[in-house]
Amino acid sequence: MQGIEEKRGGTDRALQHFPEHFLKGIALSVWQNSSDTSSNWTEFAQRKNYFGQGAYKDAFLKANDFWTEYENDIKLMKDLGATSFRFSFEWARFAPEGPGSVDPSAVAKFHQILDCCEANGLEPCATLFHFTLPQWFEALGGFAVEENLPLFVDYCTLVFQHYGHRIRLWATMNEPTCFAFVGYICGIWAPGKFLRLTEAGTVLCNLLKAHCAVYRALKKLPGGSGACIGLVHQHIMFEPRDNWWHIRAMCKWMTFWFGTNVVLDFFKTGTFTWASPFSSLAKTLHVDDGIKAGELVVDWWGVNYYSRPVVHWNFAMGASSANERVTDTNFRLHPQGLYDSIKDASALGVPIYITETGLADAKDQHREHFIRSHYSMLLKAIHDGFDVRGVFFWTLMDNIEWHEGFRVKFGLYRWDPEYAAHHAGSNGRPPHGLELRKGALALKEVHTTWPDDLQSIRSYAAAHHHQDSNAAAAKCGNTPGVKQQLSLTAVAVVGGSDGGGG
Repeated sequence: MQGIEEKRGGTDRALQHFPEHFLKGIALSVWQNSSDTSSNWTEFAQRKNYFGQGAYKDAFLKANDFWTEYENDIKLMKDLGATSFRFSFEWARFAPEGPGSVDPSAVAKFHQILDCCEANGLEPCATLFHFTLPQWFEALGGFAVEENLPLFVDYCTLVFQHYGHRIRLWATMNEPTCFAFVGYICGIWAPGKFLRLTEAGTVLCNLLKAHCAVYRALKKLPGGSGACIGLVHQHIMFEPRDNWWHIRAMCKWMTFWFGTNVVLDFFKTGTFTWASPFSSLAKTLHVDDGIKAGELVVDWWGVNYYSRPVVHWNFAMGASSANERVTDTNFRLHPQGLYDSIKDASALGVPIYITETGLADAKDQHREHFIRSHYSMLLKAIHDGFDVRGVFFWTLMDNIEWHEGFRVKFGLYRWDPEYAAHHAGSNGRPPHGLELRKGALALKEVHTTWPDDLQSIRSYAAAHHHQDSNAAAAKCGNTPGVKQQLSLTAVAVVGGSDGGGG
Protein backbone atom coordinates (compact mmCIF):
# COMPACT_ATOMS: atom_id res chain seq x y z
CA MET A 1 0.00 0.00 0.00
CA GLN A 2 1.10 3.58 -0.63
CA GLY A 3 1.29 4.93 2.87
CA ILE A 4 0.37 8.36 4.18
CA GLU A 5 2.98 10.44 5.92
CA GLU A 6 2.10 10.69 9.57
CA LYS A 7 2.95 14.36 9.68
CA ARG A 8 2.78 16.68 6.71
CA GLY A 9 1.71 20.25 6.27
CA GLY A 10 2.00 20.97 9.98
CA THR A 11 -0.90 18.67 10.82
CA ASP A 12 -0.50 15.54 12.92
CA ARG A 13 -2.34 12.87 10.93
CA ALA A 14 -2.68 10.72 14.04
CA LEU A 15 -5.14 13.29 15.40
CA GLN A 16 -7.47 12.99 12.43
CA HIS A 17 -10.67 11.06 13.02
CA PHE A 18 -11.20 9.55 9.58
CA PRO A 19 -14.15 7.19 9.16
CA GLU A 20 -13.07 3.62 9.84
CA HIS A 21 -15.09 2.27 6.92
CA PHE A 22 -14.88 2.44 3.16
CA LEU A 23 -17.68 4.87 2.31
CA LYS A 24 -20.21 3.88 -0.34
CA GLY A 25 -22.23 6.99 -0.86
CA ILE A 26 -24.46 9.24 -2.91
CA ALA A 27 -23.87 12.96 -3.41
CA LEU A 28 -26.08 15.97 -4.00
CA SER A 29 -26.04 19.72 -3.47
CA VAL A 30 -28.90 21.21 -1.51
CA TRP A 31 -29.42 24.15 -3.89
CA GLN A 32 -29.71 21.91 -6.95
CA ASN A 33 -32.41 19.95 -5.16
CA SER A 34 -34.15 22.76 -3.28
CA SER A 35 -33.21 26.12 -4.79
CA ASP A 36 -33.87 29.11 -2.49
CA THR A 37 -34.86 32.76 -2.72
CA SER A 38 -31.69 34.60 -1.68
CA SER A 39 -28.71 33.11 -3.53
CA ASN A 40 -26.78 34.48 -6.48
CA TRP A 41 -27.73 31.42 -8.54
CA THR A 42 -31.44 31.88 -8.01
CA GLU A 43 -31.19 35.50 -9.14
CA PHE A 44 -28.93 34.57 -12.06
CA ALA A 45 -31.12 31.73 -13.31
CA GLN A 46 -34.24 33.86 -13.22
CA ARG A 47 -32.47 36.73 -14.97
CA LYS A 48 -31.16 34.45 -17.70
CA ASN A 49 -34.48 32.61 -18.10
CA TYR A 50 -32.56 29.34 -18.16
CA PHE A 51 -35.47 27.40 -16.77
CA GLY A 52 -38.35 28.69 -18.86
CA GLN A 53 -41.35 30.71 -17.89
CA GLY A 54 -44.61 30.13 -16.04
CA ALA A 55 -45.08 26.74 -14.44
CA TYR A 56 -41.54 25.59 -15.13
CA LYS A 57 -40.09 28.54 -13.28
CA ASP A 58 -42.38 27.80 -10.35
CA ALA A 59 -41.04 24.25 -10.36
CA PHE A 60 -37.50 25.57 -10.46
CA LEU A 61 -38.05 27.57 -7.29
CA LYS A 62 -38.40 24.32 -5.34
CA ALA A 63 -36.77 21.76 -7.67
CA ASN A 64 -37.42 18.33 -6.14
CA ASP A 65 -37.55 19.97 -2.71
CA PHE A 66 -34.97 18.02 -0.73
CA TRP A 67 -35.32 20.78 1.88
CA THR A 68 -38.76 19.42 2.72
CA GLU A 69 -38.41 15.82 1.57
CA TYR A 70 -34.99 15.07 3.09
CA GLU A 71 -36.31 12.23 5.28
CA ASN A 72 -37.73 10.40 2.28
CA ASP A 73 -34.63 11.08 0.19
CA ILE A 74 -32.20 9.87 2.82
CA LYS A 75 -34.32 6.73 3.17
CA LEU A 76 -34.01 6.23 -0.61
CA MET A 77 -30.23 6.35 -0.24
CA LYS A 78 -30.33 3.76 2.50
CA ASP A 79 -32.56 1.56 0.32
CA LEU A 80 -29.84 1.70 -2.36
CA GLY A 81 -27.33 0.35 0.14
CA ALA A 82 -25.48 3.62 0.68
CA THR A 83 -23.45 4.06 3.86
CA SER A 84 -22.60 7.73 3.38
CA PHE A 85 -24.20 10.94 2.15
CA ARG A 86 -22.34 13.91 0.71
CA PHE A 87 -24.33 17.16 0.80
CA SER A 88 -23.76 20.91 0.84
CA PHE A 89 -24.37 23.58 3.41
CA GLU A 90 -25.90 26.68 1.85
CA TRP A 91 -24.54 30.06 2.91
CA ALA A 92 -27.56 31.89 1.48
CA ARG A 93 -29.85 29.90 3.78
CA PHE A 94 -27.70 30.57 6.86
CA ALA A 95 -27.25 34.29 6.25
CA PRO A 96 -29.87 35.51 3.77
CA GLU A 97 -29.90 39.12 4.98
CA GLY A 98 -26.22 40.00 5.04
CA PRO A 99 -23.02 39.65 7.10
CA GLY A 100 -23.74 38.63 10.66
CA SER A 101 -27.30 37.52 9.98
CA VAL A 102 -28.28 33.99 10.94
CA ASP A 103 -31.52 32.19 10.13
CA PRO A 104 -32.22 29.89 13.09
CA SER A 105 -34.63 27.80 11.02
CA ALA A 106 -31.80 26.89 8.64
CA VAL A 107 -29.55 26.00 11.56
CA ALA A 108 -32.27 23.73 12.92
CA LYS A 109 -33.03 22.16 9.52
CA PHE A 110 -29.45 21.04 8.96
CA HIS A 111 -29.44 19.49 12.43
CA GLN A 112 -32.58 17.60 11.41
CA ILE A 113 -30.88 16.41 8.23
CA LEU A 114 -27.95 15.15 10.28
CA ASP A 115 -30.35 13.48 12.73
CA CYS A 116 -31.88 11.65 9.78
CA CYS A 117 -28.46 10.59 8.50
CA GLU A 118 -27.63 9.19 11.91
CA ALA A 119 -30.95 7.35 12.15
CA ASN A 120 -30.32 5.71 8.76
CA GLY A 121 -26.67 4.86 9.38
CA LEU A 122 -25.23 7.30 6.82
CA GLU A 123 -21.85 8.94 7.46
CA PRO A 124 -22.19 12.62 6.49
CA CYS A 125 -19.65 14.34 4.26
CA ALA A 126 -20.28 18.09 4.16
CA THR A 127 -19.28 20.67 1.55
CA LEU A 128 -19.25 24.27 2.72
CA PHE A 129 -19.37 25.93 -0.72
CA HIS A 130 -20.96 24.25 -3.75
CA PHE A 131 -21.11 27.10 -6.32
CA THR A 132 -23.90 29.14 -4.69
CA LEU A 133 -23.41 32.34 -2.68
CA PRO A 134 -25.68 34.81 -0.92
CA GLN A 135 -26.75 37.51 -3.35
CA TRP A 136 -25.45 40.16 -0.95
CA PHE A 137 -21.97 38.59 -1.12
CA GLU A 138 -22.12 38.58 -4.92
CA ALA A 139 -23.09 42.26 -4.83
CA LEU A 140 -19.88 42.96 -2.89
CA GLY A 141 -17.86 41.41 -5.71
CA GLY A 142 -17.84 37.84 -4.45
CA PHE A 143 -14.57 35.94 -4.64
CA ALA A 144 -13.18 38.40 -7.18
CA VAL A 145 -12.46 40.74 -4.25
CA GLU A 146 -9.84 39.49 -1.80
CA GLU A 147 -11.17 41.73 0.97
CA ASN A 148 -14.36 39.62 0.99
CA LEU A 149 -12.60 36.42 2.03
CA PRO A 150 -12.98 36.98 5.81
CA LEU A 151 -16.76 36.92 5.31
CA PHE A 152 -16.47 33.41 3.86
CA VAL A 153 -14.19 32.33 6.71
CA ASP A 154 -16.73 33.66 9.22
CA TYR A 155 -19.52 31.66 7.56
CA CYS A 156 -17.47 28.45 7.57
CA THR A 157 -16.53 29.02 11.19
CA LEU A 158 -20.19 29.47 12.12
CA VAL A 159 -21.18 26.23 10.40
CA PHE A 160 -18.38 24.29 12.06
CA GLN A 161 -19.29 25.66 15.48
CA HIS A 162 -22.82 24.32 15.01
CA TYR A 163 -22.01 20.95 13.44
CA GLY A 164 -18.32 20.21 13.93
CA HIS A 165 -19.06 17.61 16.60
CA ARG A 166 -21.41 15.74 14.23
CA ILE A 167 -19.36 15.57 11.02
CA ARG A 168 -15.93 14.07 10.45
CA LEU A 169 -15.42 14.75 6.74
CA TRP A 170 -15.49 18.38 5.62
CA ALA A 171 -14.80 19.89 2.20
CA THR A 172 -14.21 23.62 2.11
CA MET A 173 -15.43 23.90 -1.48
CA ASN A 174 -16.53 22.01 -4.57
CA GLU A 175 -14.65 22.36 -7.87
CA PRO A 176 -13.24 25.89 -7.50
CA THR A 177 -11.82 25.71 -11.02
CA CYS A 178 -15.27 25.11 -12.53
CA PHE A 179 -16.68 28.04 -10.58
CA ALA A 180 -13.99 30.31 -12.05
CA PHE A 181 -13.96 28.91 -15.59
CA VAL A 182 -17.68 28.55 -16.28
CA GLY A 183 -18.69 31.71 -14.41
CA TYR A 184 -15.95 34.06 -15.61
CA ILE A 185 -14.76 32.69 -18.97
CA CYS A 186 -17.75 30.82 -20.42
CA GLY A 187 -20.27 33.14 -18.77
CA ILE A 188 -23.01 30.53 -18.49
CA TRP A 189 -22.85 30.18 -14.69
CA ALA A 190 -23.29 32.88 -12.09
CA PRO A 191 -22.12 35.62 -12.14
CA GLY A 192 -22.27 35.31 -15.93
CA LYS A 193 -19.06 37.06 -16.97
CA PHE A 194 -17.60 36.27 -20.39
CA LEU A 195 -13.92 35.91 -21.33
CA ARG A 196 -12.71 37.57 -18.14
CA LEU A 197 -9.49 35.59 -18.30
CA THR A 198 -7.54 37.58 -15.74
CA GLU A 199 -10.51 37.91 -13.40
CA ALA A 200 -11.05 34.14 -13.57
CA GLY A 201 -7.46 33.67 -12.42
CA THR A 202 -7.99 36.15 -9.60
CA VAL A 203 -11.15 34.33 -8.50
CA LEU A 204 -9.45 30.94 -8.49
CA CYS A 205 -6.48 32.37 -6.63
CA ASN A 206 -8.78 33.89 -4.01
CA LEU A 207 -10.67 30.62 -3.66
CA LEU A 208 -7.42 28.83 -2.86
CA LYS A 209 -6.56 31.56 -0.37
CA ALA A 210 -10.00 31.12 1.15
CA HIS A 211 -9.49 27.37 1.46
CA CYS A 212 -6.22 27.88 3.32
CA ALA A 213 -7.76 30.46 5.63
CA VAL A 214 -10.76 28.25 6.40
CA TYR A 215 -8.57 25.20 6.98
CA ARG A 216 -6.46 27.05 9.54
CA ALA A 217 -9.45 28.72 11.19
CA LEU A 218 -11.35 25.45 11.66
CA LYS A 219 -8.29 23.64 12.99
CA LYS A 220 -8.10 26.20 15.82
CA LEU A 221 -11.70 25.64 16.91
CA PRO A 222 -12.73 23.12 19.58
CA GLY A 223 -12.76 19.75 17.84
CA GLY A 224 -10.96 21.17 14.83
CA SER A 225 -7.74 19.22 15.29
CA GLY A 226 -9.63 15.97 14.78
CA ALA A 227 -11.72 17.17 11.85
CA CYS A 228 -10.78 15.88 8.41
CA ILE A 229 -10.79 18.92 6.13
CA GLY A 230 -10.34 18.52 2.40
CA LEU A 231 -11.12 20.09 -0.95
CA VAL A 232 -13.15 18.66 -3.84
CA HIS A 233 -11.53 19.10 -7.24
CA GLN A 234 -12.72 18.23 -10.72
CA HIS A 235 -10.14 16.15 -12.58
CA ILE A 236 -10.69 16.70 -16.28
CA MET A 237 -8.52 16.84 -19.38
CA PHE A 238 -9.63 17.49 -22.94
CA GLU A 239 -8.19 15.49 -25.81
CA PRO A 240 -8.28 16.36 -29.54
CA ARG A 241 -10.00 13.80 -31.77
CA ASP A 242 -7.90 14.86 -34.75
CA ASN A 243 -4.62 16.68 -35.25
CA TRP A 244 -6.09 20.03 -36.25
CA TRP A 245 -3.98 22.82 -34.73
CA HIS A 246 -6.97 24.84 -33.54
CA ILE A 247 -8.42 21.83 -31.70
CA ARG A 248 -5.08 21.00 -30.11
CA ALA A 249 -4.77 24.60 -28.94
CA MET A 250 -8.31 24.68 -27.59
CA CYS A 251 -7.85 21.42 -25.70
CA LYS A 252 -4.63 22.71 -24.21
CA TRP A 253 -6.22 25.90 -22.89
CA MET A 254 -9.48 24.25 -21.84
CA THR A 255 -7.48 21.75 -19.82
CA PHE A 256 -5.37 24.51 -18.33
CA TRP A 257 -8.30 26.76 -17.40
CA PHE A 258 -10.24 23.87 -15.88
CA GLY A 259 -7.21 23.68 -13.66
CA THR A 260 -6.65 19.99 -12.89
CA ASN A 261 -2.90 20.55 -12.69
CA VAL A 262 -3.09 24.20 -11.59
CA VAL A 263 -4.73 23.27 -8.30
CA LEU A 264 -2.72 20.09 -7.72
CA ASP A 265 0.50 22.03 -8.28
CA PHE A 266 -0.61 24.70 -5.84
CA PHE A 267 -1.07 22.14 -3.07
CA LYS A 268 2.31 20.63 -3.86
CA THR A 269 4.28 23.88 -4.03
CA GLY A 270 2.23 26.74 -2.58
CA THR A 271 2.55 28.60 -5.89
CA PHE A 272 -0.42 29.49 -8.03
CA THR A 273 -0.11 29.35 -11.83
CA TRP A 274 -2.36 31.16 -14.26
CA ALA A 275 -1.88 32.08 -17.90
CA SER A 276 -3.58 33.37 -21.01
CA PRO A 277 -2.75 32.85 -24.69
CA PHE A 278 -3.40 36.54 -25.36
CA SER A 279 -0.95 38.29 -23.07
CA SER A 280 2.75 38.74 -22.49
CA LEU A 281 2.14 39.86 -18.92
CA ALA A 282 3.62 37.50 -16.36
CA LYS A 283 4.35 37.77 -12.69
CA THR A 284 5.01 35.34 -9.87
CA LEU A 285 2.24 34.98 -7.34
CA HIS A 286 2.53 33.10 -4.08
CA VAL A 287 -0.93 32.58 -2.67
CA ASP A 288 0.15 32.24 0.91
CA ASP A 289 3.65 32.66 2.29
CA GLY A 290 2.76 30.14 5.01
CA ILE A 291 2.59 27.32 2.48
CA LYS A 292 6.02 25.89 1.85
CA ALA A 293 7.09 23.45 -0.83
CA GLY A 294 5.90 19.98 0.12
CA GLU A 295 3.54 21.30 2.81
CA LEU A 296 -0.20 20.70 2.70
CA VAL A 297 -3.19 22.48 4.16
CA VAL A 298 -5.52 19.62 3.28
CA ASP A 299 -6.24 16.35 5.09
CA TRP A 300 -7.94 14.51 2.24
CA TRP A 301 -8.57 15.01 -1.45
CA GLY A 302 -11.88 14.77 -3.26
CA VAL A 303 -11.77 13.61 -6.88
CA ASN A 304 -14.75 14.51 -9.06
CA TYR A 305 -14.47 12.54 -12.28
CA TYR A 306 -16.96 12.23 -15.13
CA SER A 307 -14.96 11.78 -18.31
CA ARG A 308 -11.95 12.75 -20.35
CA PRO A 309 -13.78 14.57 -23.16
CA VAL A 310 -12.72 14.27 -26.78
CA VAL A 311 -13.09 17.38 -28.97
CA HIS A 312 -13.71 17.05 -32.71
CA TRP A 313 -12.60 19.36 -35.52
CA ASN A 314 -15.85 21.36 -35.31
CA PHE A 315 -15.42 21.92 -31.52
CA ALA A 316 -18.15 19.38 -30.69
CA MET A 317 -17.45 16.79 -28.01
CA GLY A 318 -18.12 13.13 -28.63
CA ALA A 319 -16.63 9.68 -28.97
CA SER A 320 -13.05 8.92 -29.96
CA SER A 321 -14.14 5.83 -31.89
CA ALA A 322 -17.31 4.40 -33.39
CA ASN A 323 -17.88 1.84 -30.62
CA GLU A 324 -17.42 4.22 -27.68
CA ARG A 325 -20.44 5.03 -25.54
CA VAL A 326 -21.37 8.71 -25.11
CA THR A 327 -23.61 10.35 -22.49
CA ASP A 328 -26.33 12.95 -23.03
CA THR A 329 -23.73 15.67 -22.40
CA ASN A 330 -21.47 14.18 -25.11
CA PHE A 331 -19.01 12.86 -22.56
CA ARG A 332 -17.54 9.51 -23.52
CA LEU A 333 -17.45 6.68 -21.00
CA HIS A 334 -13.76 6.51 -20.16
CA PRO A 335 -13.07 4.63 -16.91
CA GLN A 336 -9.31 4.71 -17.46
CA GLY A 337 -9.48 8.44 -16.78
CA LEU A 338 -10.73 7.72 -13.26
CA TYR A 339 -7.67 5.59 -12.59
CA ASP A 340 -5.39 8.30 -13.98
CA SER A 341 -7.09 10.93 -11.80
CA ILE A 342 -6.58 8.83 -8.68
CA LYS A 343 -2.95 8.37 -9.61
CA ASP A 344 -2.48 12.12 -10.07
CA ALA A 345 -4.18 12.92 -6.76
CA SER A 346 -2.05 10.36 -4.91
CA ALA A 347 0.96 12.65 -5.32
CA LEU A 348 -0.47 14.76 -2.48
CA GLY A 349 0.02 11.90 -0.02
CA VAL A 350 -3.38 12.14 1.66
CA PRO A 351 -6.44 9.85 1.61
CA ILE A 352 -8.60 10.11 -1.51
CA TYR A 353 -12.38 10.04 -1.80
CA ILE A 354 -14.15 9.89 -5.15
CA THR A 355 -16.60 12.63 -4.24
CA GLU A 356 -18.53 12.57 -7.54
CA THR A 357 -18.83 10.31 -10.53
CA GLY A 358 -21.89 9.79 -12.69
CA LEU A 359 -23.49 10.50 -16.05
CA ALA A 360 -26.40 12.18 -17.80
CA ASP A 361 -28.48 9.38 -19.31
CA ALA A 362 -32.19 10.14 -19.69
CA LYS A 363 -32.94 6.87 -21.51
CA ASP A 364 -30.93 4.80 -19.03
CA GLN A 365 -28.93 3.19 -21.83
CA HIS A 366 -25.46 3.49 -20.31
CA ARG A 367 -25.91 3.86 -16.54
CA GLU A 368 -25.29 0.21 -15.69
CA HIS A 369 -22.21 0.07 -17.93
CA PHE A 370 -20.89 3.30 -16.44
CA ILE A 371 -21.26 2.06 -12.88
CA ARG A 372 -19.74 -1.35 -13.52
CA SER A 373 -16.80 -0.04 -15.55
CA HIS A 374 -15.89 2.90 -13.33
CA TYR A 375 -16.34 1.11 -10.02
CA SER A 376 -14.27 -1.79 -11.37
CA MET A 377 -11.55 0.67 -12.30
CA LEU A 378 -11.76 1.99 -8.77
CA LEU A 379 -11.12 -1.53 -7.49
CA LYS A 380 -8.05 -1.69 -9.71
CA ALA A 381 -6.75 1.54 -8.20
CA ILE A 382 -7.30 0.20 -4.67
CA HIS A 383 -5.59 -3.06 -5.62
CA ASP A 384 -2.64 -1.10 -7.00
CA GLY A 385 -2.13 0.55 -3.63
CA PHE A 386 -3.79 3.93 -3.93
CA ASP A 387 -5.37 5.10 -0.68
CA VAL A 388 -8.98 5.50 -1.84
CA ARG A 389 -11.39 5.40 1.10
CA GLY A 390 -14.79 5.93 -0.47
CA VAL A 391 -16.86 6.80 -3.52
CA PHE A 392 -20.00 8.92 -3.99
CA PHE A 393 -22.28 8.60 -7.01
CA TRP A 394 -23.81 11.73 -8.54
CA THR A 395 -26.74 11.86 -7.92
CA LEU A 396 -29.88 10.60 -6.16
CA MET A 397 -32.52 12.06 -8.48
CA ASP A 398 -32.80 14.43 -11.42
CA ASN A 399 -32.22 18.01 -10.32
CA ILE A 400 -31.23 21.46 -11.55
CA GLU A 401 -28.00 20.84 -13.43
CA TRP A 402 -26.93 24.47 -13.39
CA HIS A 403 -27.22 26.08 -16.85
CA GLU A 404 -28.69 22.85 -18.23
CA GLY A 405 -31.68 23.21 -15.94
CA PHE A 406 -33.90 20.13 -16.01
CA ARG A 407 -32.70 19.02 -19.46
CA VAL A 408 -30.04 16.52 -18.43
CA LYS A 409 -30.79 13.56 -16.17
CA PHE A 410 -28.08 12.45 -13.76
CA GLY A 411 -30.48 10.91 -11.24
CA LEU A 412 -30.69 7.33 -10.09
CA TYR A 413 -34.37 8.21 -9.60
CA ARG A 414 -36.40 9.91 -12.30
CA TRP A 415 -37.84 13.26 -11.27
CA ASP A 416 -40.17 15.05 -13.66
CA PRO A 417 -40.57 18.85 -13.60
CA GLU A 418 -43.65 18.46 -15.81
CA TYR A 419 -45.36 16.54 -13.02
CA ALA A 420 -44.30 19.15 -10.47
CA ALA A 421 -45.55 21.95 -12.70
CA HIS A 422 -49.03 20.46 -13.06
CA HIS A 423 -49.54 18.97 -9.60
CA ALA A 424 -49.32 21.72 -7.00
CA GLY A 425 -47.90 20.61 -3.69
CA SER A 426 -46.54 17.33 -5.06
CA ASN A 427 -42.89 18.44 -5.27
CA GLY A 428 -42.84 16.42 -8.46
CA ARG A 429 -43.38 13.20 -6.54
CA PRO A 430 -46.22 10.93 -7.70
CA PRO A 431 -48.28 9.22 -4.97
CA HIS A 432 -46.79 5.84 -5.85
CA GLY A 433 -43.26 7.19 -5.46
CA LEU A 434 -40.39 8.05 -7.77
CA GLU A 435 -39.24 5.69 -10.51
CA LEU A 436 -35.87 4.05 -9.93
CA ARG A 437 -33.98 3.73 -13.19
CA LYS A 438 -32.97 0.13 -13.87
CA GLY A 439 -29.33 1.02 -14.32
CA ALA A 440 -29.27 2.13 -10.69
CA LEU A 441 -29.55 -1.49 -9.60
CA ALA A 442 -25.89 -1.91 -10.53
CA LEU A 443 -25.01 0.68 -7.89
CA LYS A 444 -27.17 -1.05 -5.31
CA GLU A 445 -25.31 -4.27 -6.12
CA VAL A 446 -21.98 -2.54 -5.52
CA HIS A 447 -23.18 -1.02 -2.27
CA THR A 448 -24.48 -4.32 -0.92
CA THR A 449 -21.63 -6.59 -2.05
CA TRP A 450 -18.52 -4.49 -1.50
CA PRO A 451 -17.11 -4.82 2.04
CA ASP A 452 -17.48 -1.96 4.49
CA ASP A 453 -14.14 -1.88 6.27
CA LEU A 454 -10.96 -0.60 4.65
CA GLN A 455 -8.87 -3.74 5.00
CA SER A 456 -11.58 -5.95 3.55
CA ILE A 457 -12.14 -3.68 0.54
CA ARG A 458 -8.45 -3.97 -0.30
CA SER A 459 -8.63 -7.75 -0.15
CA TYR A 460 -11.81 -7.68 -2.20
CA ALA A 461 -10.13 -5.48 -4.80
CA ALA A 462 -7.24 -7.89 -5.10
CA ALA A 463 -9.61 -10.76 -5.77
CA HIS A 464 -11.96 -9.05 -8.19
CA HIS A 465 -10.40 -6.15 -10.07
CA HIS A 466 -8.86 -8.03 -13.01
CA GLN A 467 -11.99 -9.83 -14.14
CA ASP A 468 -14.36 -6.94 -13.47
CA SER A 469 -12.34 -4.15 -15.11
CA ASN A 470 -11.53 -6.11 -18.25
CA ALA A 471 -15.13 -7.20 -18.81
CA ALA A 472 -16.60 -3.77 -18.11
CA ALA A 473 -14.08 -1.95 -20.30
CA ALA A 474 -14.92 -4.27 -23.16
CA LYS A 475 -18.62 -3.47 -22.78
CA CYS A 476 -17.86 0.26 -22.91
CA GLY A 477 -15.68 -0.06 -25.98
CA ASN A 478 -12.76 1.43 -24.05
CA THR A 479 -9.18 0.33 -24.05
CA PRO A 480 -6.68 2.00 -21.76
CA GLY A 481 -4.78 4.58 -23.75
CA VAL A 482 -1.60 6.49 -23.31
CA LYS A 483 -2.19 9.43 -21.04
CA GLN A 484 -1.87 12.69 -22.91
CA GLN A 485 0.44 15.14 -21.19
CA LEU A 486 0.09 18.84 -21.77
CA SER A 487 3.09 21.07 -22.07
CA LEU A 488 2.33 24.02 -19.85
CA THR A 489 4.66 26.60 -18.43
CA ALA A 490 6.09 25.82 -15.01
CA VAL A 491 6.49 29.52 -14.26
CA ALA A 492 3.98 30.94 -11.82
CA VAL A 493 2.19 33.59 -13.80
CA VAL A 494 -0.94 35.64 -13.77
CA GLY A 495 -1.74 37.05 -17.17
CA GLY A 496 -4.31 37.68 -19.81
CA SER A 497 -6.68 40.36 -20.92
CA ASP A 498 -10.29 40.51 -19.93
CA GLY A 499 -12.69 40.00 -22.78
CA GLY A 500 -15.90 41.80 -23.53
CA GLY A 501 -20.76 34.36 -18.43
CA GLY A 502 -20.36 21.83 -13.77
